[in-house]
Amino acid sequence: MHRFLSRSLSARLLLLTVGFVLAAEMLLFLPSIAYFRQEGLEMRAKSAGLVAEALMSEQAGQHSREASDMLARQFMKQTDARLLAAFQDGQTFLILGEPPLADIVAVEDLRTDTRFPDFVATGMDFFARGDGYLRLIAPSPIAGQDRLELLVPCAAIGAELRAYAGRILLLSILIAAFVGALIYLSMLRLIVRPVQKLADDMTAFREAPERRRRFAPASERRDEIGQLQREFHAMKQSLRSAFRQRERLASLGLSVTKINHDLRNVLSTALLMADRLSANPDPALAEMGERLARTVERGVGLTDEVLEYSSAREPEPVFETVQLGRIVADVQMDMRTAFPRVWIANRIGRDVRVTADPEQLHRILSNLLRNAAQAMSGRDKPAIDVSADLVADTVITRISDNGPGLPESVEDRLFLPFTRGTSEGSTGLGLSISKELAEGMGGSLELLETGPDGTTFILGLARAAD
Repeated sequence: MHRFLSRSLSARLLLLTVGFVLAAEMLLFLPSIAYFRQEGLEMRAKSAGLVAEALMSEQAGQHSREASDMLARQFMKQTDARLLAAFQDGQTFLILGEPPLADIVAVEDLRTDTRFPDFVATGMDFFARGDGYLRLIAPSPIAGQDRLELLVPCAAIGAELRAYAGRILLLSILIAAFVGALIYLSMLRLIVRPVQKLADDMTAFREAPERRRRFAPASERRDEIGQLQREFHAMKQSLRSAFRQRERLASLGLSVTKINHDLRNVLSTALLMADRLSANPDPALAEMGERLARTVERGVGLTDEVLEYSSAREPEPVFETVQLGRIVADVQMDMRTAFPRVWIANRIGRDVRVTADPEQLHRILSNLLRNAAQAMSGRDKPAIDVSADLVADTVITRISDNGPGLPESVEDRLFLPFTRGTSEGSTGLGLSISKELAEGMGGSLELLETGPDGTTFILGLARAAD
Protein backbone atom coordinates (compact mmCIF):
# COMPACT_ATOMS: atom_id res chain seq x y z
CA MET A 1 0.00 0.00 0.00
CA HIS A 2 2.80 2.39 0.90
CA ARG A 3 4.55 1.60 -2.38
CA PHE A 4 1.33 2.24 -4.30
CA LEU A 5 0.80 5.60 -2.59
CA SER A 6 4.42 6.68 -3.04
CA ARG A 7 4.45 5.87 -6.76
CA SER A 8 0.89 6.62 -7.84
CA LEU A 9 0.07 10.27 -8.40
CA SER A 10 -3.62 9.45 -8.77
CA ALA A 11 -3.78 7.68 -5.39
CA ARG A 12 -2.14 10.59 -3.62
CA LEU A 13 -4.46 12.97 -5.42
CA LEU A 14 -7.49 11.00 -4.21
CA LEU A 15 -6.27 10.98 -0.60
CA LEU A 16 -5.50 14.69 -0.71
CA THR A 17 -8.93 15.44 -2.11
CA VAL A 18 -10.71 13.43 0.59
CA GLY A 19 -8.52 14.99 3.26
CA PHE A 20 -9.17 18.54 2.06
CA VAL A 21 -12.93 17.97 1.89
CA LEU A 22 -12.95 16.55 5.43
CA ALA A 23 -10.86 19.48 6.64
CA ALA A 24 -13.35 21.90 5.10
CA GLU A 25 -16.22 20.00 6.74
CA MET A 26 -14.45 20.23 10.10
CA LEU A 27 -14.15 23.99 9.75
CA LEU A 28 -17.88 24.19 9.05
CA PHE A 29 -18.77 21.70 11.78
CA LEU A 30 -18.03 23.98 14.77
CA PRO A 31 -20.43 26.81 13.81
CA SER A 32 -22.92 24.23 12.52
CA ILE A 33 -23.21 22.31 15.81
CA ALA A 34 -23.34 25.59 17.79
CA TYR A 35 -26.24 26.81 15.67
CA PHE A 36 -27.88 23.40 16.05
CA ARG A 37 -27.71 23.70 19.86
CA GLN A 38 -29.13 27.22 19.75
CA GLU A 39 -31.99 26.18 17.48
CA GLY A 40 -32.75 23.25 19.83
CA LEU A 41 -32.98 25.55 22.82
CA GLU A 42 -35.18 28.01 20.93
CA MET A 43 -37.45 25.13 19.87
CA ARG A 44 -37.82 24.11 23.53
CA ALA A 45 -38.64 27.69 24.51
CA LYS A 46 -41.39 27.93 21.87
CA SER A 47 -42.83 24.57 22.87
CA ALA A 48 -42.79 25.67 26.51
CA GLY A 49 -44.72 28.82 25.61
CA LEU A 50 -47.39 26.85 23.76
CA VAL A 51 -47.78 24.34 26.60
CA ALA A 52 -47.96 27.09 29.22
CA GLU A 53 -50.57 28.94 27.23
CA ALA A 54 -52.66 25.78 26.81
CA LEU A 55 -52.45 24.64 30.41
CA MET A 56 -53.03 28.01 32.05
CA SER A 57 -55.85 29.16 29.78
CA GLU A 58 -59.05 30.10 31.56
CA GLN A 59 -60.97 27.96 29.11
CA ALA A 60 -59.25 24.85 30.33
CA GLY A 61 -61.99 22.95 32.11
CA GLN A 62 -62.56 19.56 33.62
CA HIS A 63 -63.48 18.09 30.27
CA SER A 64 -60.05 19.01 28.79
CA ARG A 65 -57.93 17.54 31.60
CA GLU A 66 -57.15 14.43 29.57
CA ALA A 67 -56.03 16.48 26.56
CA SER A 68 -53.88 18.68 28.81
CA ASP A 69 -52.17 15.66 30.36
CA MET A 70 -51.45 14.24 26.91
CA LEU A 71 -50.00 17.57 25.79
CA ALA A 72 -47.82 17.75 28.89
CA ARG A 73 -46.47 14.27 28.40
CA GLN A 74 -45.74 14.96 24.76
CA PHE A 75 -43.90 18.16 25.71
CA MET A 76 -41.81 16.44 28.37
CA LYS A 77 -40.88 13.68 25.93
CA GLN A 78 -39.86 15.96 23.06
CA THR A 79 -37.93 18.52 25.09
CA ASP A 80 -36.54 16.24 27.84
CA ALA A 81 -37.62 18.99 30.27
CA ARG A 82 -37.89 18.09 33.98
CA LEU A 83 -39.59 21.29 35.10
CA LEU A 84 -41.59 24.14 33.55
CA ALA A 85 -42.41 27.19 35.65
CA ALA A 86 -43.84 30.67 35.07
CA PHE A 87 -42.94 33.88 36.93
CA GLN A 88 -45.47 36.67 37.43
CA ASP A 89 -45.43 39.59 39.87
CA GLY A 90 -42.62 38.05 41.88
CA GLN A 91 -44.46 34.74 42.26
CA THR A 92 -43.51 31.36 40.83
CA PHE A 93 -46.14 29.11 39.23
CA LEU A 94 -45.13 25.49 38.75
CA ILE A 95 -46.69 24.28 35.50
CA LEU A 96 -45.05 20.86 34.95
CA GLY A 97 -42.66 18.60 36.81
CA GLU A 98 -40.95 18.86 40.16
CA PRO A 99 -37.76 20.62 41.20
CA PRO A 100 -34.85 18.13 40.72
CA LEU A 101 -32.26 17.36 43.33
CA ALA A 102 -29.29 17.84 40.97
CA ASP A 103 -27.48 21.15 40.63
CA ILE A 104 -28.00 23.73 37.88
CA VAL A 105 -24.67 23.96 36.08
CA ALA A 106 -25.54 26.50 33.35
CA VAL A 107 -28.03 29.24 32.56
CA GLU A 108 -29.21 30.26 29.08
CA ASP A 109 -31.34 33.39 28.63
CA LEU A 110 -33.26 33.52 25.33
CA ARG A 111 -35.01 36.84 25.89
CA THR A 112 -32.48 38.90 23.96
CA ASP A 113 -33.31 39.79 20.33
CA THR A 114 -29.95 38.95 18.72
CA ARG A 115 -27.83 36.09 19.98
CA PHE A 116 -24.70 34.42 18.64
CA PRO A 117 -23.94 30.75 19.22
CA ASP A 118 -21.93 30.06 22.36
CA PHE A 119 -19.07 27.79 21.29
CA VAL A 120 -17.80 27.26 24.83
CA ALA A 121 -21.23 26.21 26.13
CA THR A 122 -21.64 23.97 23.08
CA GLY A 123 -18.38 22.22 23.88
CA MET A 124 -19.31 21.73 27.52
CA ASP A 125 -22.75 20.34 26.60
CA PHE A 126 -21.24 18.05 23.95
CA PHE A 127 -19.18 16.20 26.57
CA ALA A 128 -21.81 16.41 29.36
CA ARG A 129 -22.79 13.01 30.81
CA GLY A 130 -23.58 13.78 34.47
CA ASP A 131 -26.66 14.83 36.46
CA GLY A 132 -26.42 18.59 35.97
CA TYR A 133 -29.24 20.72 34.51
CA LEU A 134 -29.40 23.67 32.14
CA ARG A 135 -31.68 26.48 33.28
CA LEU A 136 -33.39 27.86 30.19
CA ILE A 137 -35.05 31.29 30.53
CA ALA A 138 -37.54 32.25 27.79
CA PRO A 139 -40.14 34.97 27.24
CA SER A 140 -43.75 34.00 28.05
CA PRO A 141 -46.50 34.37 25.44
CA ILE A 142 -49.09 34.92 28.23
CA ALA A 143 -49.84 38.54 29.00
CA GLY A 144 -48.72 39.64 32.41
CA GLN A 145 -46.14 36.90 32.91
CA ASP A 146 -42.49 37.91 33.23
CA ARG A 147 -40.83 34.77 31.92
CA LEU A 148 -40.82 31.00 31.62
CA GLU A 149 -38.10 28.73 32.92
CA LEU A 150 -37.26 25.16 31.98
CA LEU A 151 -34.81 22.72 33.48
CA VAL A 152 -33.28 20.45 30.85
CA PRO A 153 -30.70 17.76 31.68
CA CYS A 154 -27.28 18.59 30.23
CA ALA A 155 -26.80 14.89 29.45
CA ALA A 156 -29.85 14.99 27.14
CA ILE A 157 -28.51 18.01 25.28
CA GLY A 158 -25.09 16.29 25.00
CA ALA A 159 -26.65 13.13 23.58
CA GLU A 160 -28.54 15.23 21.07
CA LEU A 161 -25.36 17.06 20.02
CA ARG A 162 -23.40 13.82 19.70
CA ALA A 163 -26.12 12.28 17.55
CA TYR A 164 -26.02 15.37 15.32
CA ALA A 165 -22.22 15.12 15.11
CA GLY A 166 -22.49 11.47 14.07
CA ARG A 167 -24.90 12.37 11.29
CA ILE A 168 -22.63 15.21 10.10
CA LEU A 169 -19.60 12.90 10.18
CA LEU A 170 -21.35 10.27 8.09
CA LEU A 171 -22.56 12.91 5.65
CA SER A 172 -19.09 14.43 5.44
CA ILE A 173 -17.52 11.08 4.65
CA LEU A 174 -20.09 10.47 1.91
CA ILE A 175 -19.55 13.95 0.44
CA ALA A 176 -15.76 13.60 0.62
CA ALA A 177 -15.88 10.20 -1.06
CA PHE A 178 -18.22 11.44 -3.79
CA VAL A 179 -16.34 14.67 -4.47
CA GLY A 180 -13.01 12.86 -4.22
CA ALA A 181 -14.15 10.28 -6.78
CA LEU A 182 -15.34 12.99 -9.18
CA ILE A 183 -12.12 14.99 -8.85
CA TYR A 184 -10.05 11.81 -9.07
CA LEU A 185 -11.74 10.72 -12.30
CA SER A 186 -11.46 14.23 -13.76
CA MET A 187 -7.79 14.62 -12.86
CA LEU A 188 -7.10 11.07 -14.04
CA ARG A 189 -8.37 12.00 -17.48
CA LEU A 190 -7.05 15.57 -17.65
CA ILE A 191 -3.66 15.29 -15.93
CA VAL A 192 -2.60 11.87 -14.67
CA ARG A 193 -3.04 9.86 -17.88
CA PRO A 194 -1.49 12.52 -20.18
CA VAL A 195 1.45 12.90 -17.79
CA GLN A 196 1.84 9.12 -17.56
CA LYS A 197 1.77 8.87 -21.36
CA LEU A 198 4.34 11.65 -21.59
CA ALA A 199 6.55 9.88 -19.05
CA ASP A 200 6.29 6.62 -21.05
CA ASP A 201 7.24 8.50 -24.23
CA MET A 202 10.23 10.05 -22.46
CA THR A 203 11.36 6.65 -21.22
CA ALA A 204 11.01 5.12 -24.67
CA PHE A 205 12.85 8.06 -26.25
CA ARG A 206 15.67 7.79 -23.71
CA GLU A 207 16.08 4.06 -24.39
CA ALA A 208 15.94 4.34 -28.19
CA PRO A 209 15.97 7.97 -29.38
CA GLU A 210 16.49 7.04 -33.01
CA ARG A 211 13.40 4.80 -33.24
CA ARG A 212 9.96 6.22 -33.90
CA ARG A 213 7.31 4.35 -31.93
CA ARG A 214 4.36 5.67 -33.92
CA PHE A 215 3.21 8.86 -35.54
CA ALA A 216 1.74 11.12 -32.86
CA PRO A 217 0.01 14.31 -34.03
CA ALA A 218 0.70 17.51 -32.13
CA SER A 219 -1.55 18.00 -29.12
CA GLU A 220 -4.50 20.38 -29.57
CA ARG A 221 -4.81 21.17 -25.87
CA ARG A 222 -4.41 24.85 -25.00
CA ASP A 223 -3.34 24.36 -21.39
CA GLU A 224 0.07 23.68 -19.84
CA ILE A 225 -0.16 19.92 -20.48
CA GLY A 226 -0.72 20.55 -24.18
CA GLN A 227 2.18 22.99 -24.29
CA LEU A 228 4.40 20.40 -22.58
CA GLN A 229 3.37 17.73 -25.09
CA ARG A 230 4.06 20.01 -28.05
CA GLU A 231 7.43 21.11 -26.68
CA PHE A 232 8.45 17.50 -26.08
CA HIS A 233 7.38 16.55 -29.60
CA ALA A 234 9.43 19.44 -31.04
CA MET A 235 12.39 18.49 -28.86
CA LYS A 236 12.30 14.92 -30.15
CA GLN A 237 12.26 16.15 -33.74
CA SER A 238 15.20 18.51 -33.20
CA LEU A 239 17.21 15.89 -31.31
CA ARG A 240 16.63 13.29 -34.00
CA SER A 241 17.80 15.81 -36.60
CA ALA A 242 20.89 16.47 -34.51
CA PHE A 243 21.52 12.72 -34.19
CA ARG A 244 21.22 12.28 -37.94
CA GLN A 245 23.62 15.16 -38.56
CA ARG A 246 26.07 13.71 -36.05
CA GLU A 247 25.86 10.32 -37.76
CA ARG A 248 26.58 11.95 -41.10
CA LEU A 249 29.57 13.77 -39.63
CA ALA A 250 30.82 10.56 -38.06
CA SER A 251 30.45 8.74 -41.36
CA LEU A 252 32.20 11.58 -43.11
CA GLY A 253 35.08 11.47 -40.64
CA LEU A 254 35.40 7.72 -41.02
CA SER A 255 35.40 7.97 -44.80
CA VAL A 256 37.96 10.78 -44.83
CA THR A 257 40.15 8.83 -42.42
CA LYS A 258 40.12 5.80 -44.68
CA ILE A 259 41.01 7.68 -47.86
CA ASN A 260 43.35 10.20 -46.27
CA HIS A 261 46.46 7.99 -46.48
CA ASP A 262 45.93 7.04 -50.10
CA LEU A 263 44.99 10.59 -51.05
CA ARG A 264 48.15 11.94 -49.41
CA ASN A 265 50.26 9.52 -51.46
CA VAL A 266 48.60 10.70 -54.66
CA LEU A 267 48.97 14.36 -53.72
CA SER A 268 52.61 13.82 -52.65
CA THR A 269 53.41 12.41 -56.08
CA ALA A 270 51.65 15.33 -57.75
CA LEU A 271 53.53 17.77 -55.51
CA LEU A 272 56.88 16.15 -56.42
CA MET A 273 56.09 16.53 -60.11
CA ALA A 274 55.06 20.15 -59.54
CA ASP A 275 58.37 20.86 -57.80
CA ARG A 276 60.29 19.43 -60.77
CA LEU A 277 58.27 21.53 -63.16
CA SER A 278 58.92 24.66 -61.10
CA ALA A 279 62.69 23.96 -61.37
CA ASN A 280 62.52 23.81 -65.18
CA PRO A 281 64.58 26.55 -66.92
CA ASP A 282 61.59 27.32 -69.13
CA PRO A 283 59.76 30.19 -67.36
CA ALA A 284 56.36 29.09 -68.59
CA LEU A 285 56.81 25.56 -67.26
CA ALA A 286 58.27 26.88 -64.00
CA GLU A 287 55.26 29.14 -63.45
CA MET A 288 52.91 26.25 -64.26
CA GLY A 289 54.76 24.09 -61.73
CA GLU A 290 54.41 26.72 -59.02
CA ARG A 291 50.67 27.04 -59.66
CA LEU A 292 50.29 23.28 -59.59
CA ALA A 293 52.22 23.09 -56.33
CA ARG A 294 49.97 25.71 -54.71
CA THR A 295 46.88 23.86 -55.93
CA VAL A 296 48.12 20.55 -54.55
CA GLU A 297 49.03 22.16 -51.22
CA ARG A 298 45.55 23.68 -51.04
CA GLY A 299 44.02 20.26 -51.64
CA VAL A 300 46.14 18.75 -48.87
CA GLY A 301 45.08 21.58 -46.54
CA LEU A 302 41.39 21.07 -47.31
CA THR A 303 41.68 17.34 -46.65
CA ASP A 304 43.46 17.93 -43.34
CA GLU A 305 40.85 20.51 -42.30
CA VAL A 306 37.93 18.16 -42.97
CA LEU A 307 39.70 15.32 -41.17
CA GLU A 308 40.57 17.52 -38.22
CA TYR A 309 36.98 18.72 -37.83
CA SER A 310 35.42 15.27 -38.22
CA SER A 311 37.67 13.84 -35.51
CA ALA A 312 36.17 16.35 -33.01
CA ARG A 313 39.25 16.19 -30.80
CA GLU A 314 40.16 19.80 -30.15
CA PRO A 315 42.88 19.99 -27.48
CA GLU A 316 42.24 21.84 -24.25
CA PRO A 317 43.59 25.41 -24.42
CA VAL A 318 46.86 26.16 -22.64
CA PHE A 319 46.41 29.71 -21.39
CA GLU A 320 49.26 32.19 -21.54
CA THR A 321 49.66 35.95 -21.58
CA VAL A 322 49.79 36.65 -25.30
CA GLN A 323 50.73 39.87 -27.10
CA LEU A 324 47.85 40.16 -29.54
CA GLY A 325 49.63 42.33 -32.09
CA ARG A 326 52.47 39.83 -32.40
CA ILE A 327 50.08 36.97 -33.26
CA VAL A 328 48.46 39.17 -35.91
CA ALA A 329 51.92 39.95 -37.32
CA ASP A 330 52.77 36.23 -37.54
CA VAL A 331 49.54 35.55 -39.46
CA GLN A 332 50.31 38.56 -41.66
CA MET A 333 53.70 37.07 -42.57
CA ASP A 334 52.16 33.70 -43.40
CA MET A 335 49.67 35.29 -45.79
CA ARG A 336 52.12 37.33 -47.80
CA THR A 337 53.03 34.41 -50.04
CA ALA A 338 49.49 33.13 -50.64
CA PHE A 339 47.85 36.58 -50.94
CA PRO A 340 50.53 39.07 -52.03
CA ARG A 341 47.96 41.64 -53.28
CA VAL A 342 46.06 41.91 -49.99
CA TRP A 343 47.11 44.78 -47.75
CA ILE A 344 46.81 43.94 -44.04
CA ALA A 345 46.91 46.84 -41.58
CA ASN A 346 47.88 45.74 -38.07
CA ARG A 347 46.70 48.57 -35.78
CA ILE A 348 47.12 46.73 -32.47
CA GLY A 349 49.59 48.22 -30.05
CA ARG A 350 52.28 46.29 -28.25
CA ASP A 351 50.63 46.86 -24.86
CA VAL A 352 47.48 44.90 -25.80
CA ARG A 353 47.72 41.51 -24.12
CA VAL A 354 45.14 38.77 -23.77
CA THR A 355 44.86 35.50 -21.86
CA ALA A 356 44.62 32.77 -24.53
CA ASP A 357 46.22 29.75 -26.10
CA PRO A 358 48.69 31.20 -28.67
CA GLU A 359 48.33 28.28 -31.11
CA GLN A 360 44.53 28.36 -31.05
CA LEU A 361 44.49 32.15 -31.30
CA HIS A 362 46.78 31.90 -34.35
CA ARG A 363 44.33 29.46 -35.96
CA ILE A 364 41.37 31.76 -35.30
CA LEU A 365 43.04 34.84 -36.76
CA SER A 366 44.43 32.83 -39.68
CA ASN A 367 40.96 31.54 -40.56
CA LEU A 368 39.41 35.00 -40.33
CA LEU A 369 42.11 36.72 -42.41
CA ARG A 370 42.24 33.96 -45.04
CA ASN A 371 38.45 34.02 -45.41
CA ALA A 372 38.58 37.79 -45.87
CA ALA A 373 41.39 37.54 -48.42
CA GLN A 374 39.62 34.81 -50.40
CA ALA A 375 36.37 36.85 -50.40
CA MET A 376 38.22 39.83 -51.95
CA SER A 377 39.68 37.81 -54.84
CA GLY A 378 39.52 39.92 -57.97
CA ARG A 379 38.78 43.20 -56.13
CA ASP A 380 40.83 46.35 -56.67
CA LYS A 381 43.05 47.28 -53.73
CA PRO A 382 41.91 44.52 -51.33
CA ALA A 383 42.61 45.50 -47.72
CA ILE A 384 42.08 44.08 -44.24
CA ASP A 385 42.12 46.22 -41.12
CA VAL A 386 42.80 44.67 -37.70
CA SER A 387 42.28 46.78 -34.57
CA ALA A 388 41.51 46.22 -30.90
CA ASP A 389 39.53 48.05 -28.18
CA LEU A 390 39.36 47.46 -24.45
CA VAL A 391 35.83 47.07 -23.04
CA ALA A 392 35.87 46.42 -19.27
CA ASP A 393 38.04 43.29 -18.87
CA THR A 394 37.59 42.14 -22.47
CA VAL A 395 39.73 42.90 -25.52
CA ILE A 396 37.52 43.29 -28.61
CA THR A 397 39.44 42.61 -31.83
CA ARG A 398 37.87 43.92 -35.07
CA ILE A 399 38.76 42.27 -38.38
CA SER A 400 37.34 44.35 -41.25
CA ASP A 401 37.72 43.99 -45.01
CA ASN A 402 36.51 45.93 -48.07
CA GLY A 403 35.12 42.87 -49.81
CA PRO A 404 31.68 42.36 -51.38
CA GLY A 405 30.03 41.23 -48.15
CA LEU A 406 28.26 37.99 -47.30
CA PRO A 407 25.10 36.68 -48.97
CA GLU A 408 21.93 37.09 -46.90
CA SER A 409 21.24 33.36 -47.29
CA VAL A 410 24.24 32.41 -45.14
CA GLU A 411 24.17 35.10 -42.42
CA ASP A 412 21.88 33.12 -40.05
CA ARG A 413 23.93 29.91 -40.34
CA LEU A 414 27.35 31.42 -40.87
CA PHE A 415 28.99 29.56 -37.96
CA LEU A 416 27.43 26.18 -38.76
CA PRO A 417 29.64 23.47 -40.30
CA PHE A 418 29.90 23.35 -44.11
CA THR A 419 28.44 26.82 -44.58
CA ARG A 420 30.37 28.59 -47.30
CA GLY A 421 30.18 32.28 -48.09
CA THR A 422 31.76 33.85 -51.17
CA SER A 423 35.02 31.89 -51.09
CA GLU A 424 35.55 29.21 -53.71
CA GLY A 425 37.34 26.00 -52.76
CA SER A 426 36.50 26.35 -49.06
CA THR A 427 35.12 23.58 -46.87
CA GLY A 428 32.97 25.92 -44.82
CA LEU A 429 34.56 24.73 -41.59
CA GLY A 430 36.87 27.62 -40.77
CA LEU A 431 34.36 29.88 -39.01
CA SER A 432 32.76 26.95 -37.19
CA ILE A 433 36.13 25.81 -35.85
CA SER A 434 37.15 29.37 -34.97
CA LYS A 435 33.99 30.02 -32.99
CA GLU A 436 34.43 26.74 -31.14
CA LEU A 437 38.03 27.61 -30.27
CA ALA A 438 37.09 31.12 -29.12
CA GLU A 439 34.34 29.85 -26.85
CA GLY A 440 36.68 27.16 -25.51
CA MET A 441 38.98 29.96 -24.33
CA GLY A 442 36.07 31.75 -22.64
CA GLY A 443 35.70 34.28 -25.46
CA SER A 444 33.33 34.92 -28.34
CA LEU A 445 33.33 35.33 -32.10
CA GLU A 446 30.52 37.18 -33.86
CA LEU A 447 29.65 38.82 -37.16
CA LEU A 448 29.31 42.56 -36.47
CA GLU A 449 28.21 43.78 -39.90
CA THR A 450 28.38 42.92 -43.58
CA GLY A 451 27.41 44.69 -46.77
CA PRO A 452 28.66 45.90 -50.17
CA ASP A 453 31.37 47.97 -48.46
CA GLY A 454 32.86 45.05 -46.54
CA THR A 455 32.49 42.69 -43.60
CA THR A 456 33.53 43.04 -39.96
CA PHE A 457 34.00 40.25 -37.41
CA ILE A 458 34.66 40.85 -33.70
CA LEU A 459 36.67 38.51 -31.50
CA GLY A 460 36.35 38.93 -27.73
CA LEU A 461 39.02 37.54 -25.37
CA ALA A 462 39.85 38.12 -21.72
CA ARG A 463 42.33 40.87 -21.00
CA ALA A 464 45.55 39.67 -19.41
CA ALA A 465 46.24 40.85 -15.89
CA ASP A 466 48.96 43.46 -15.59
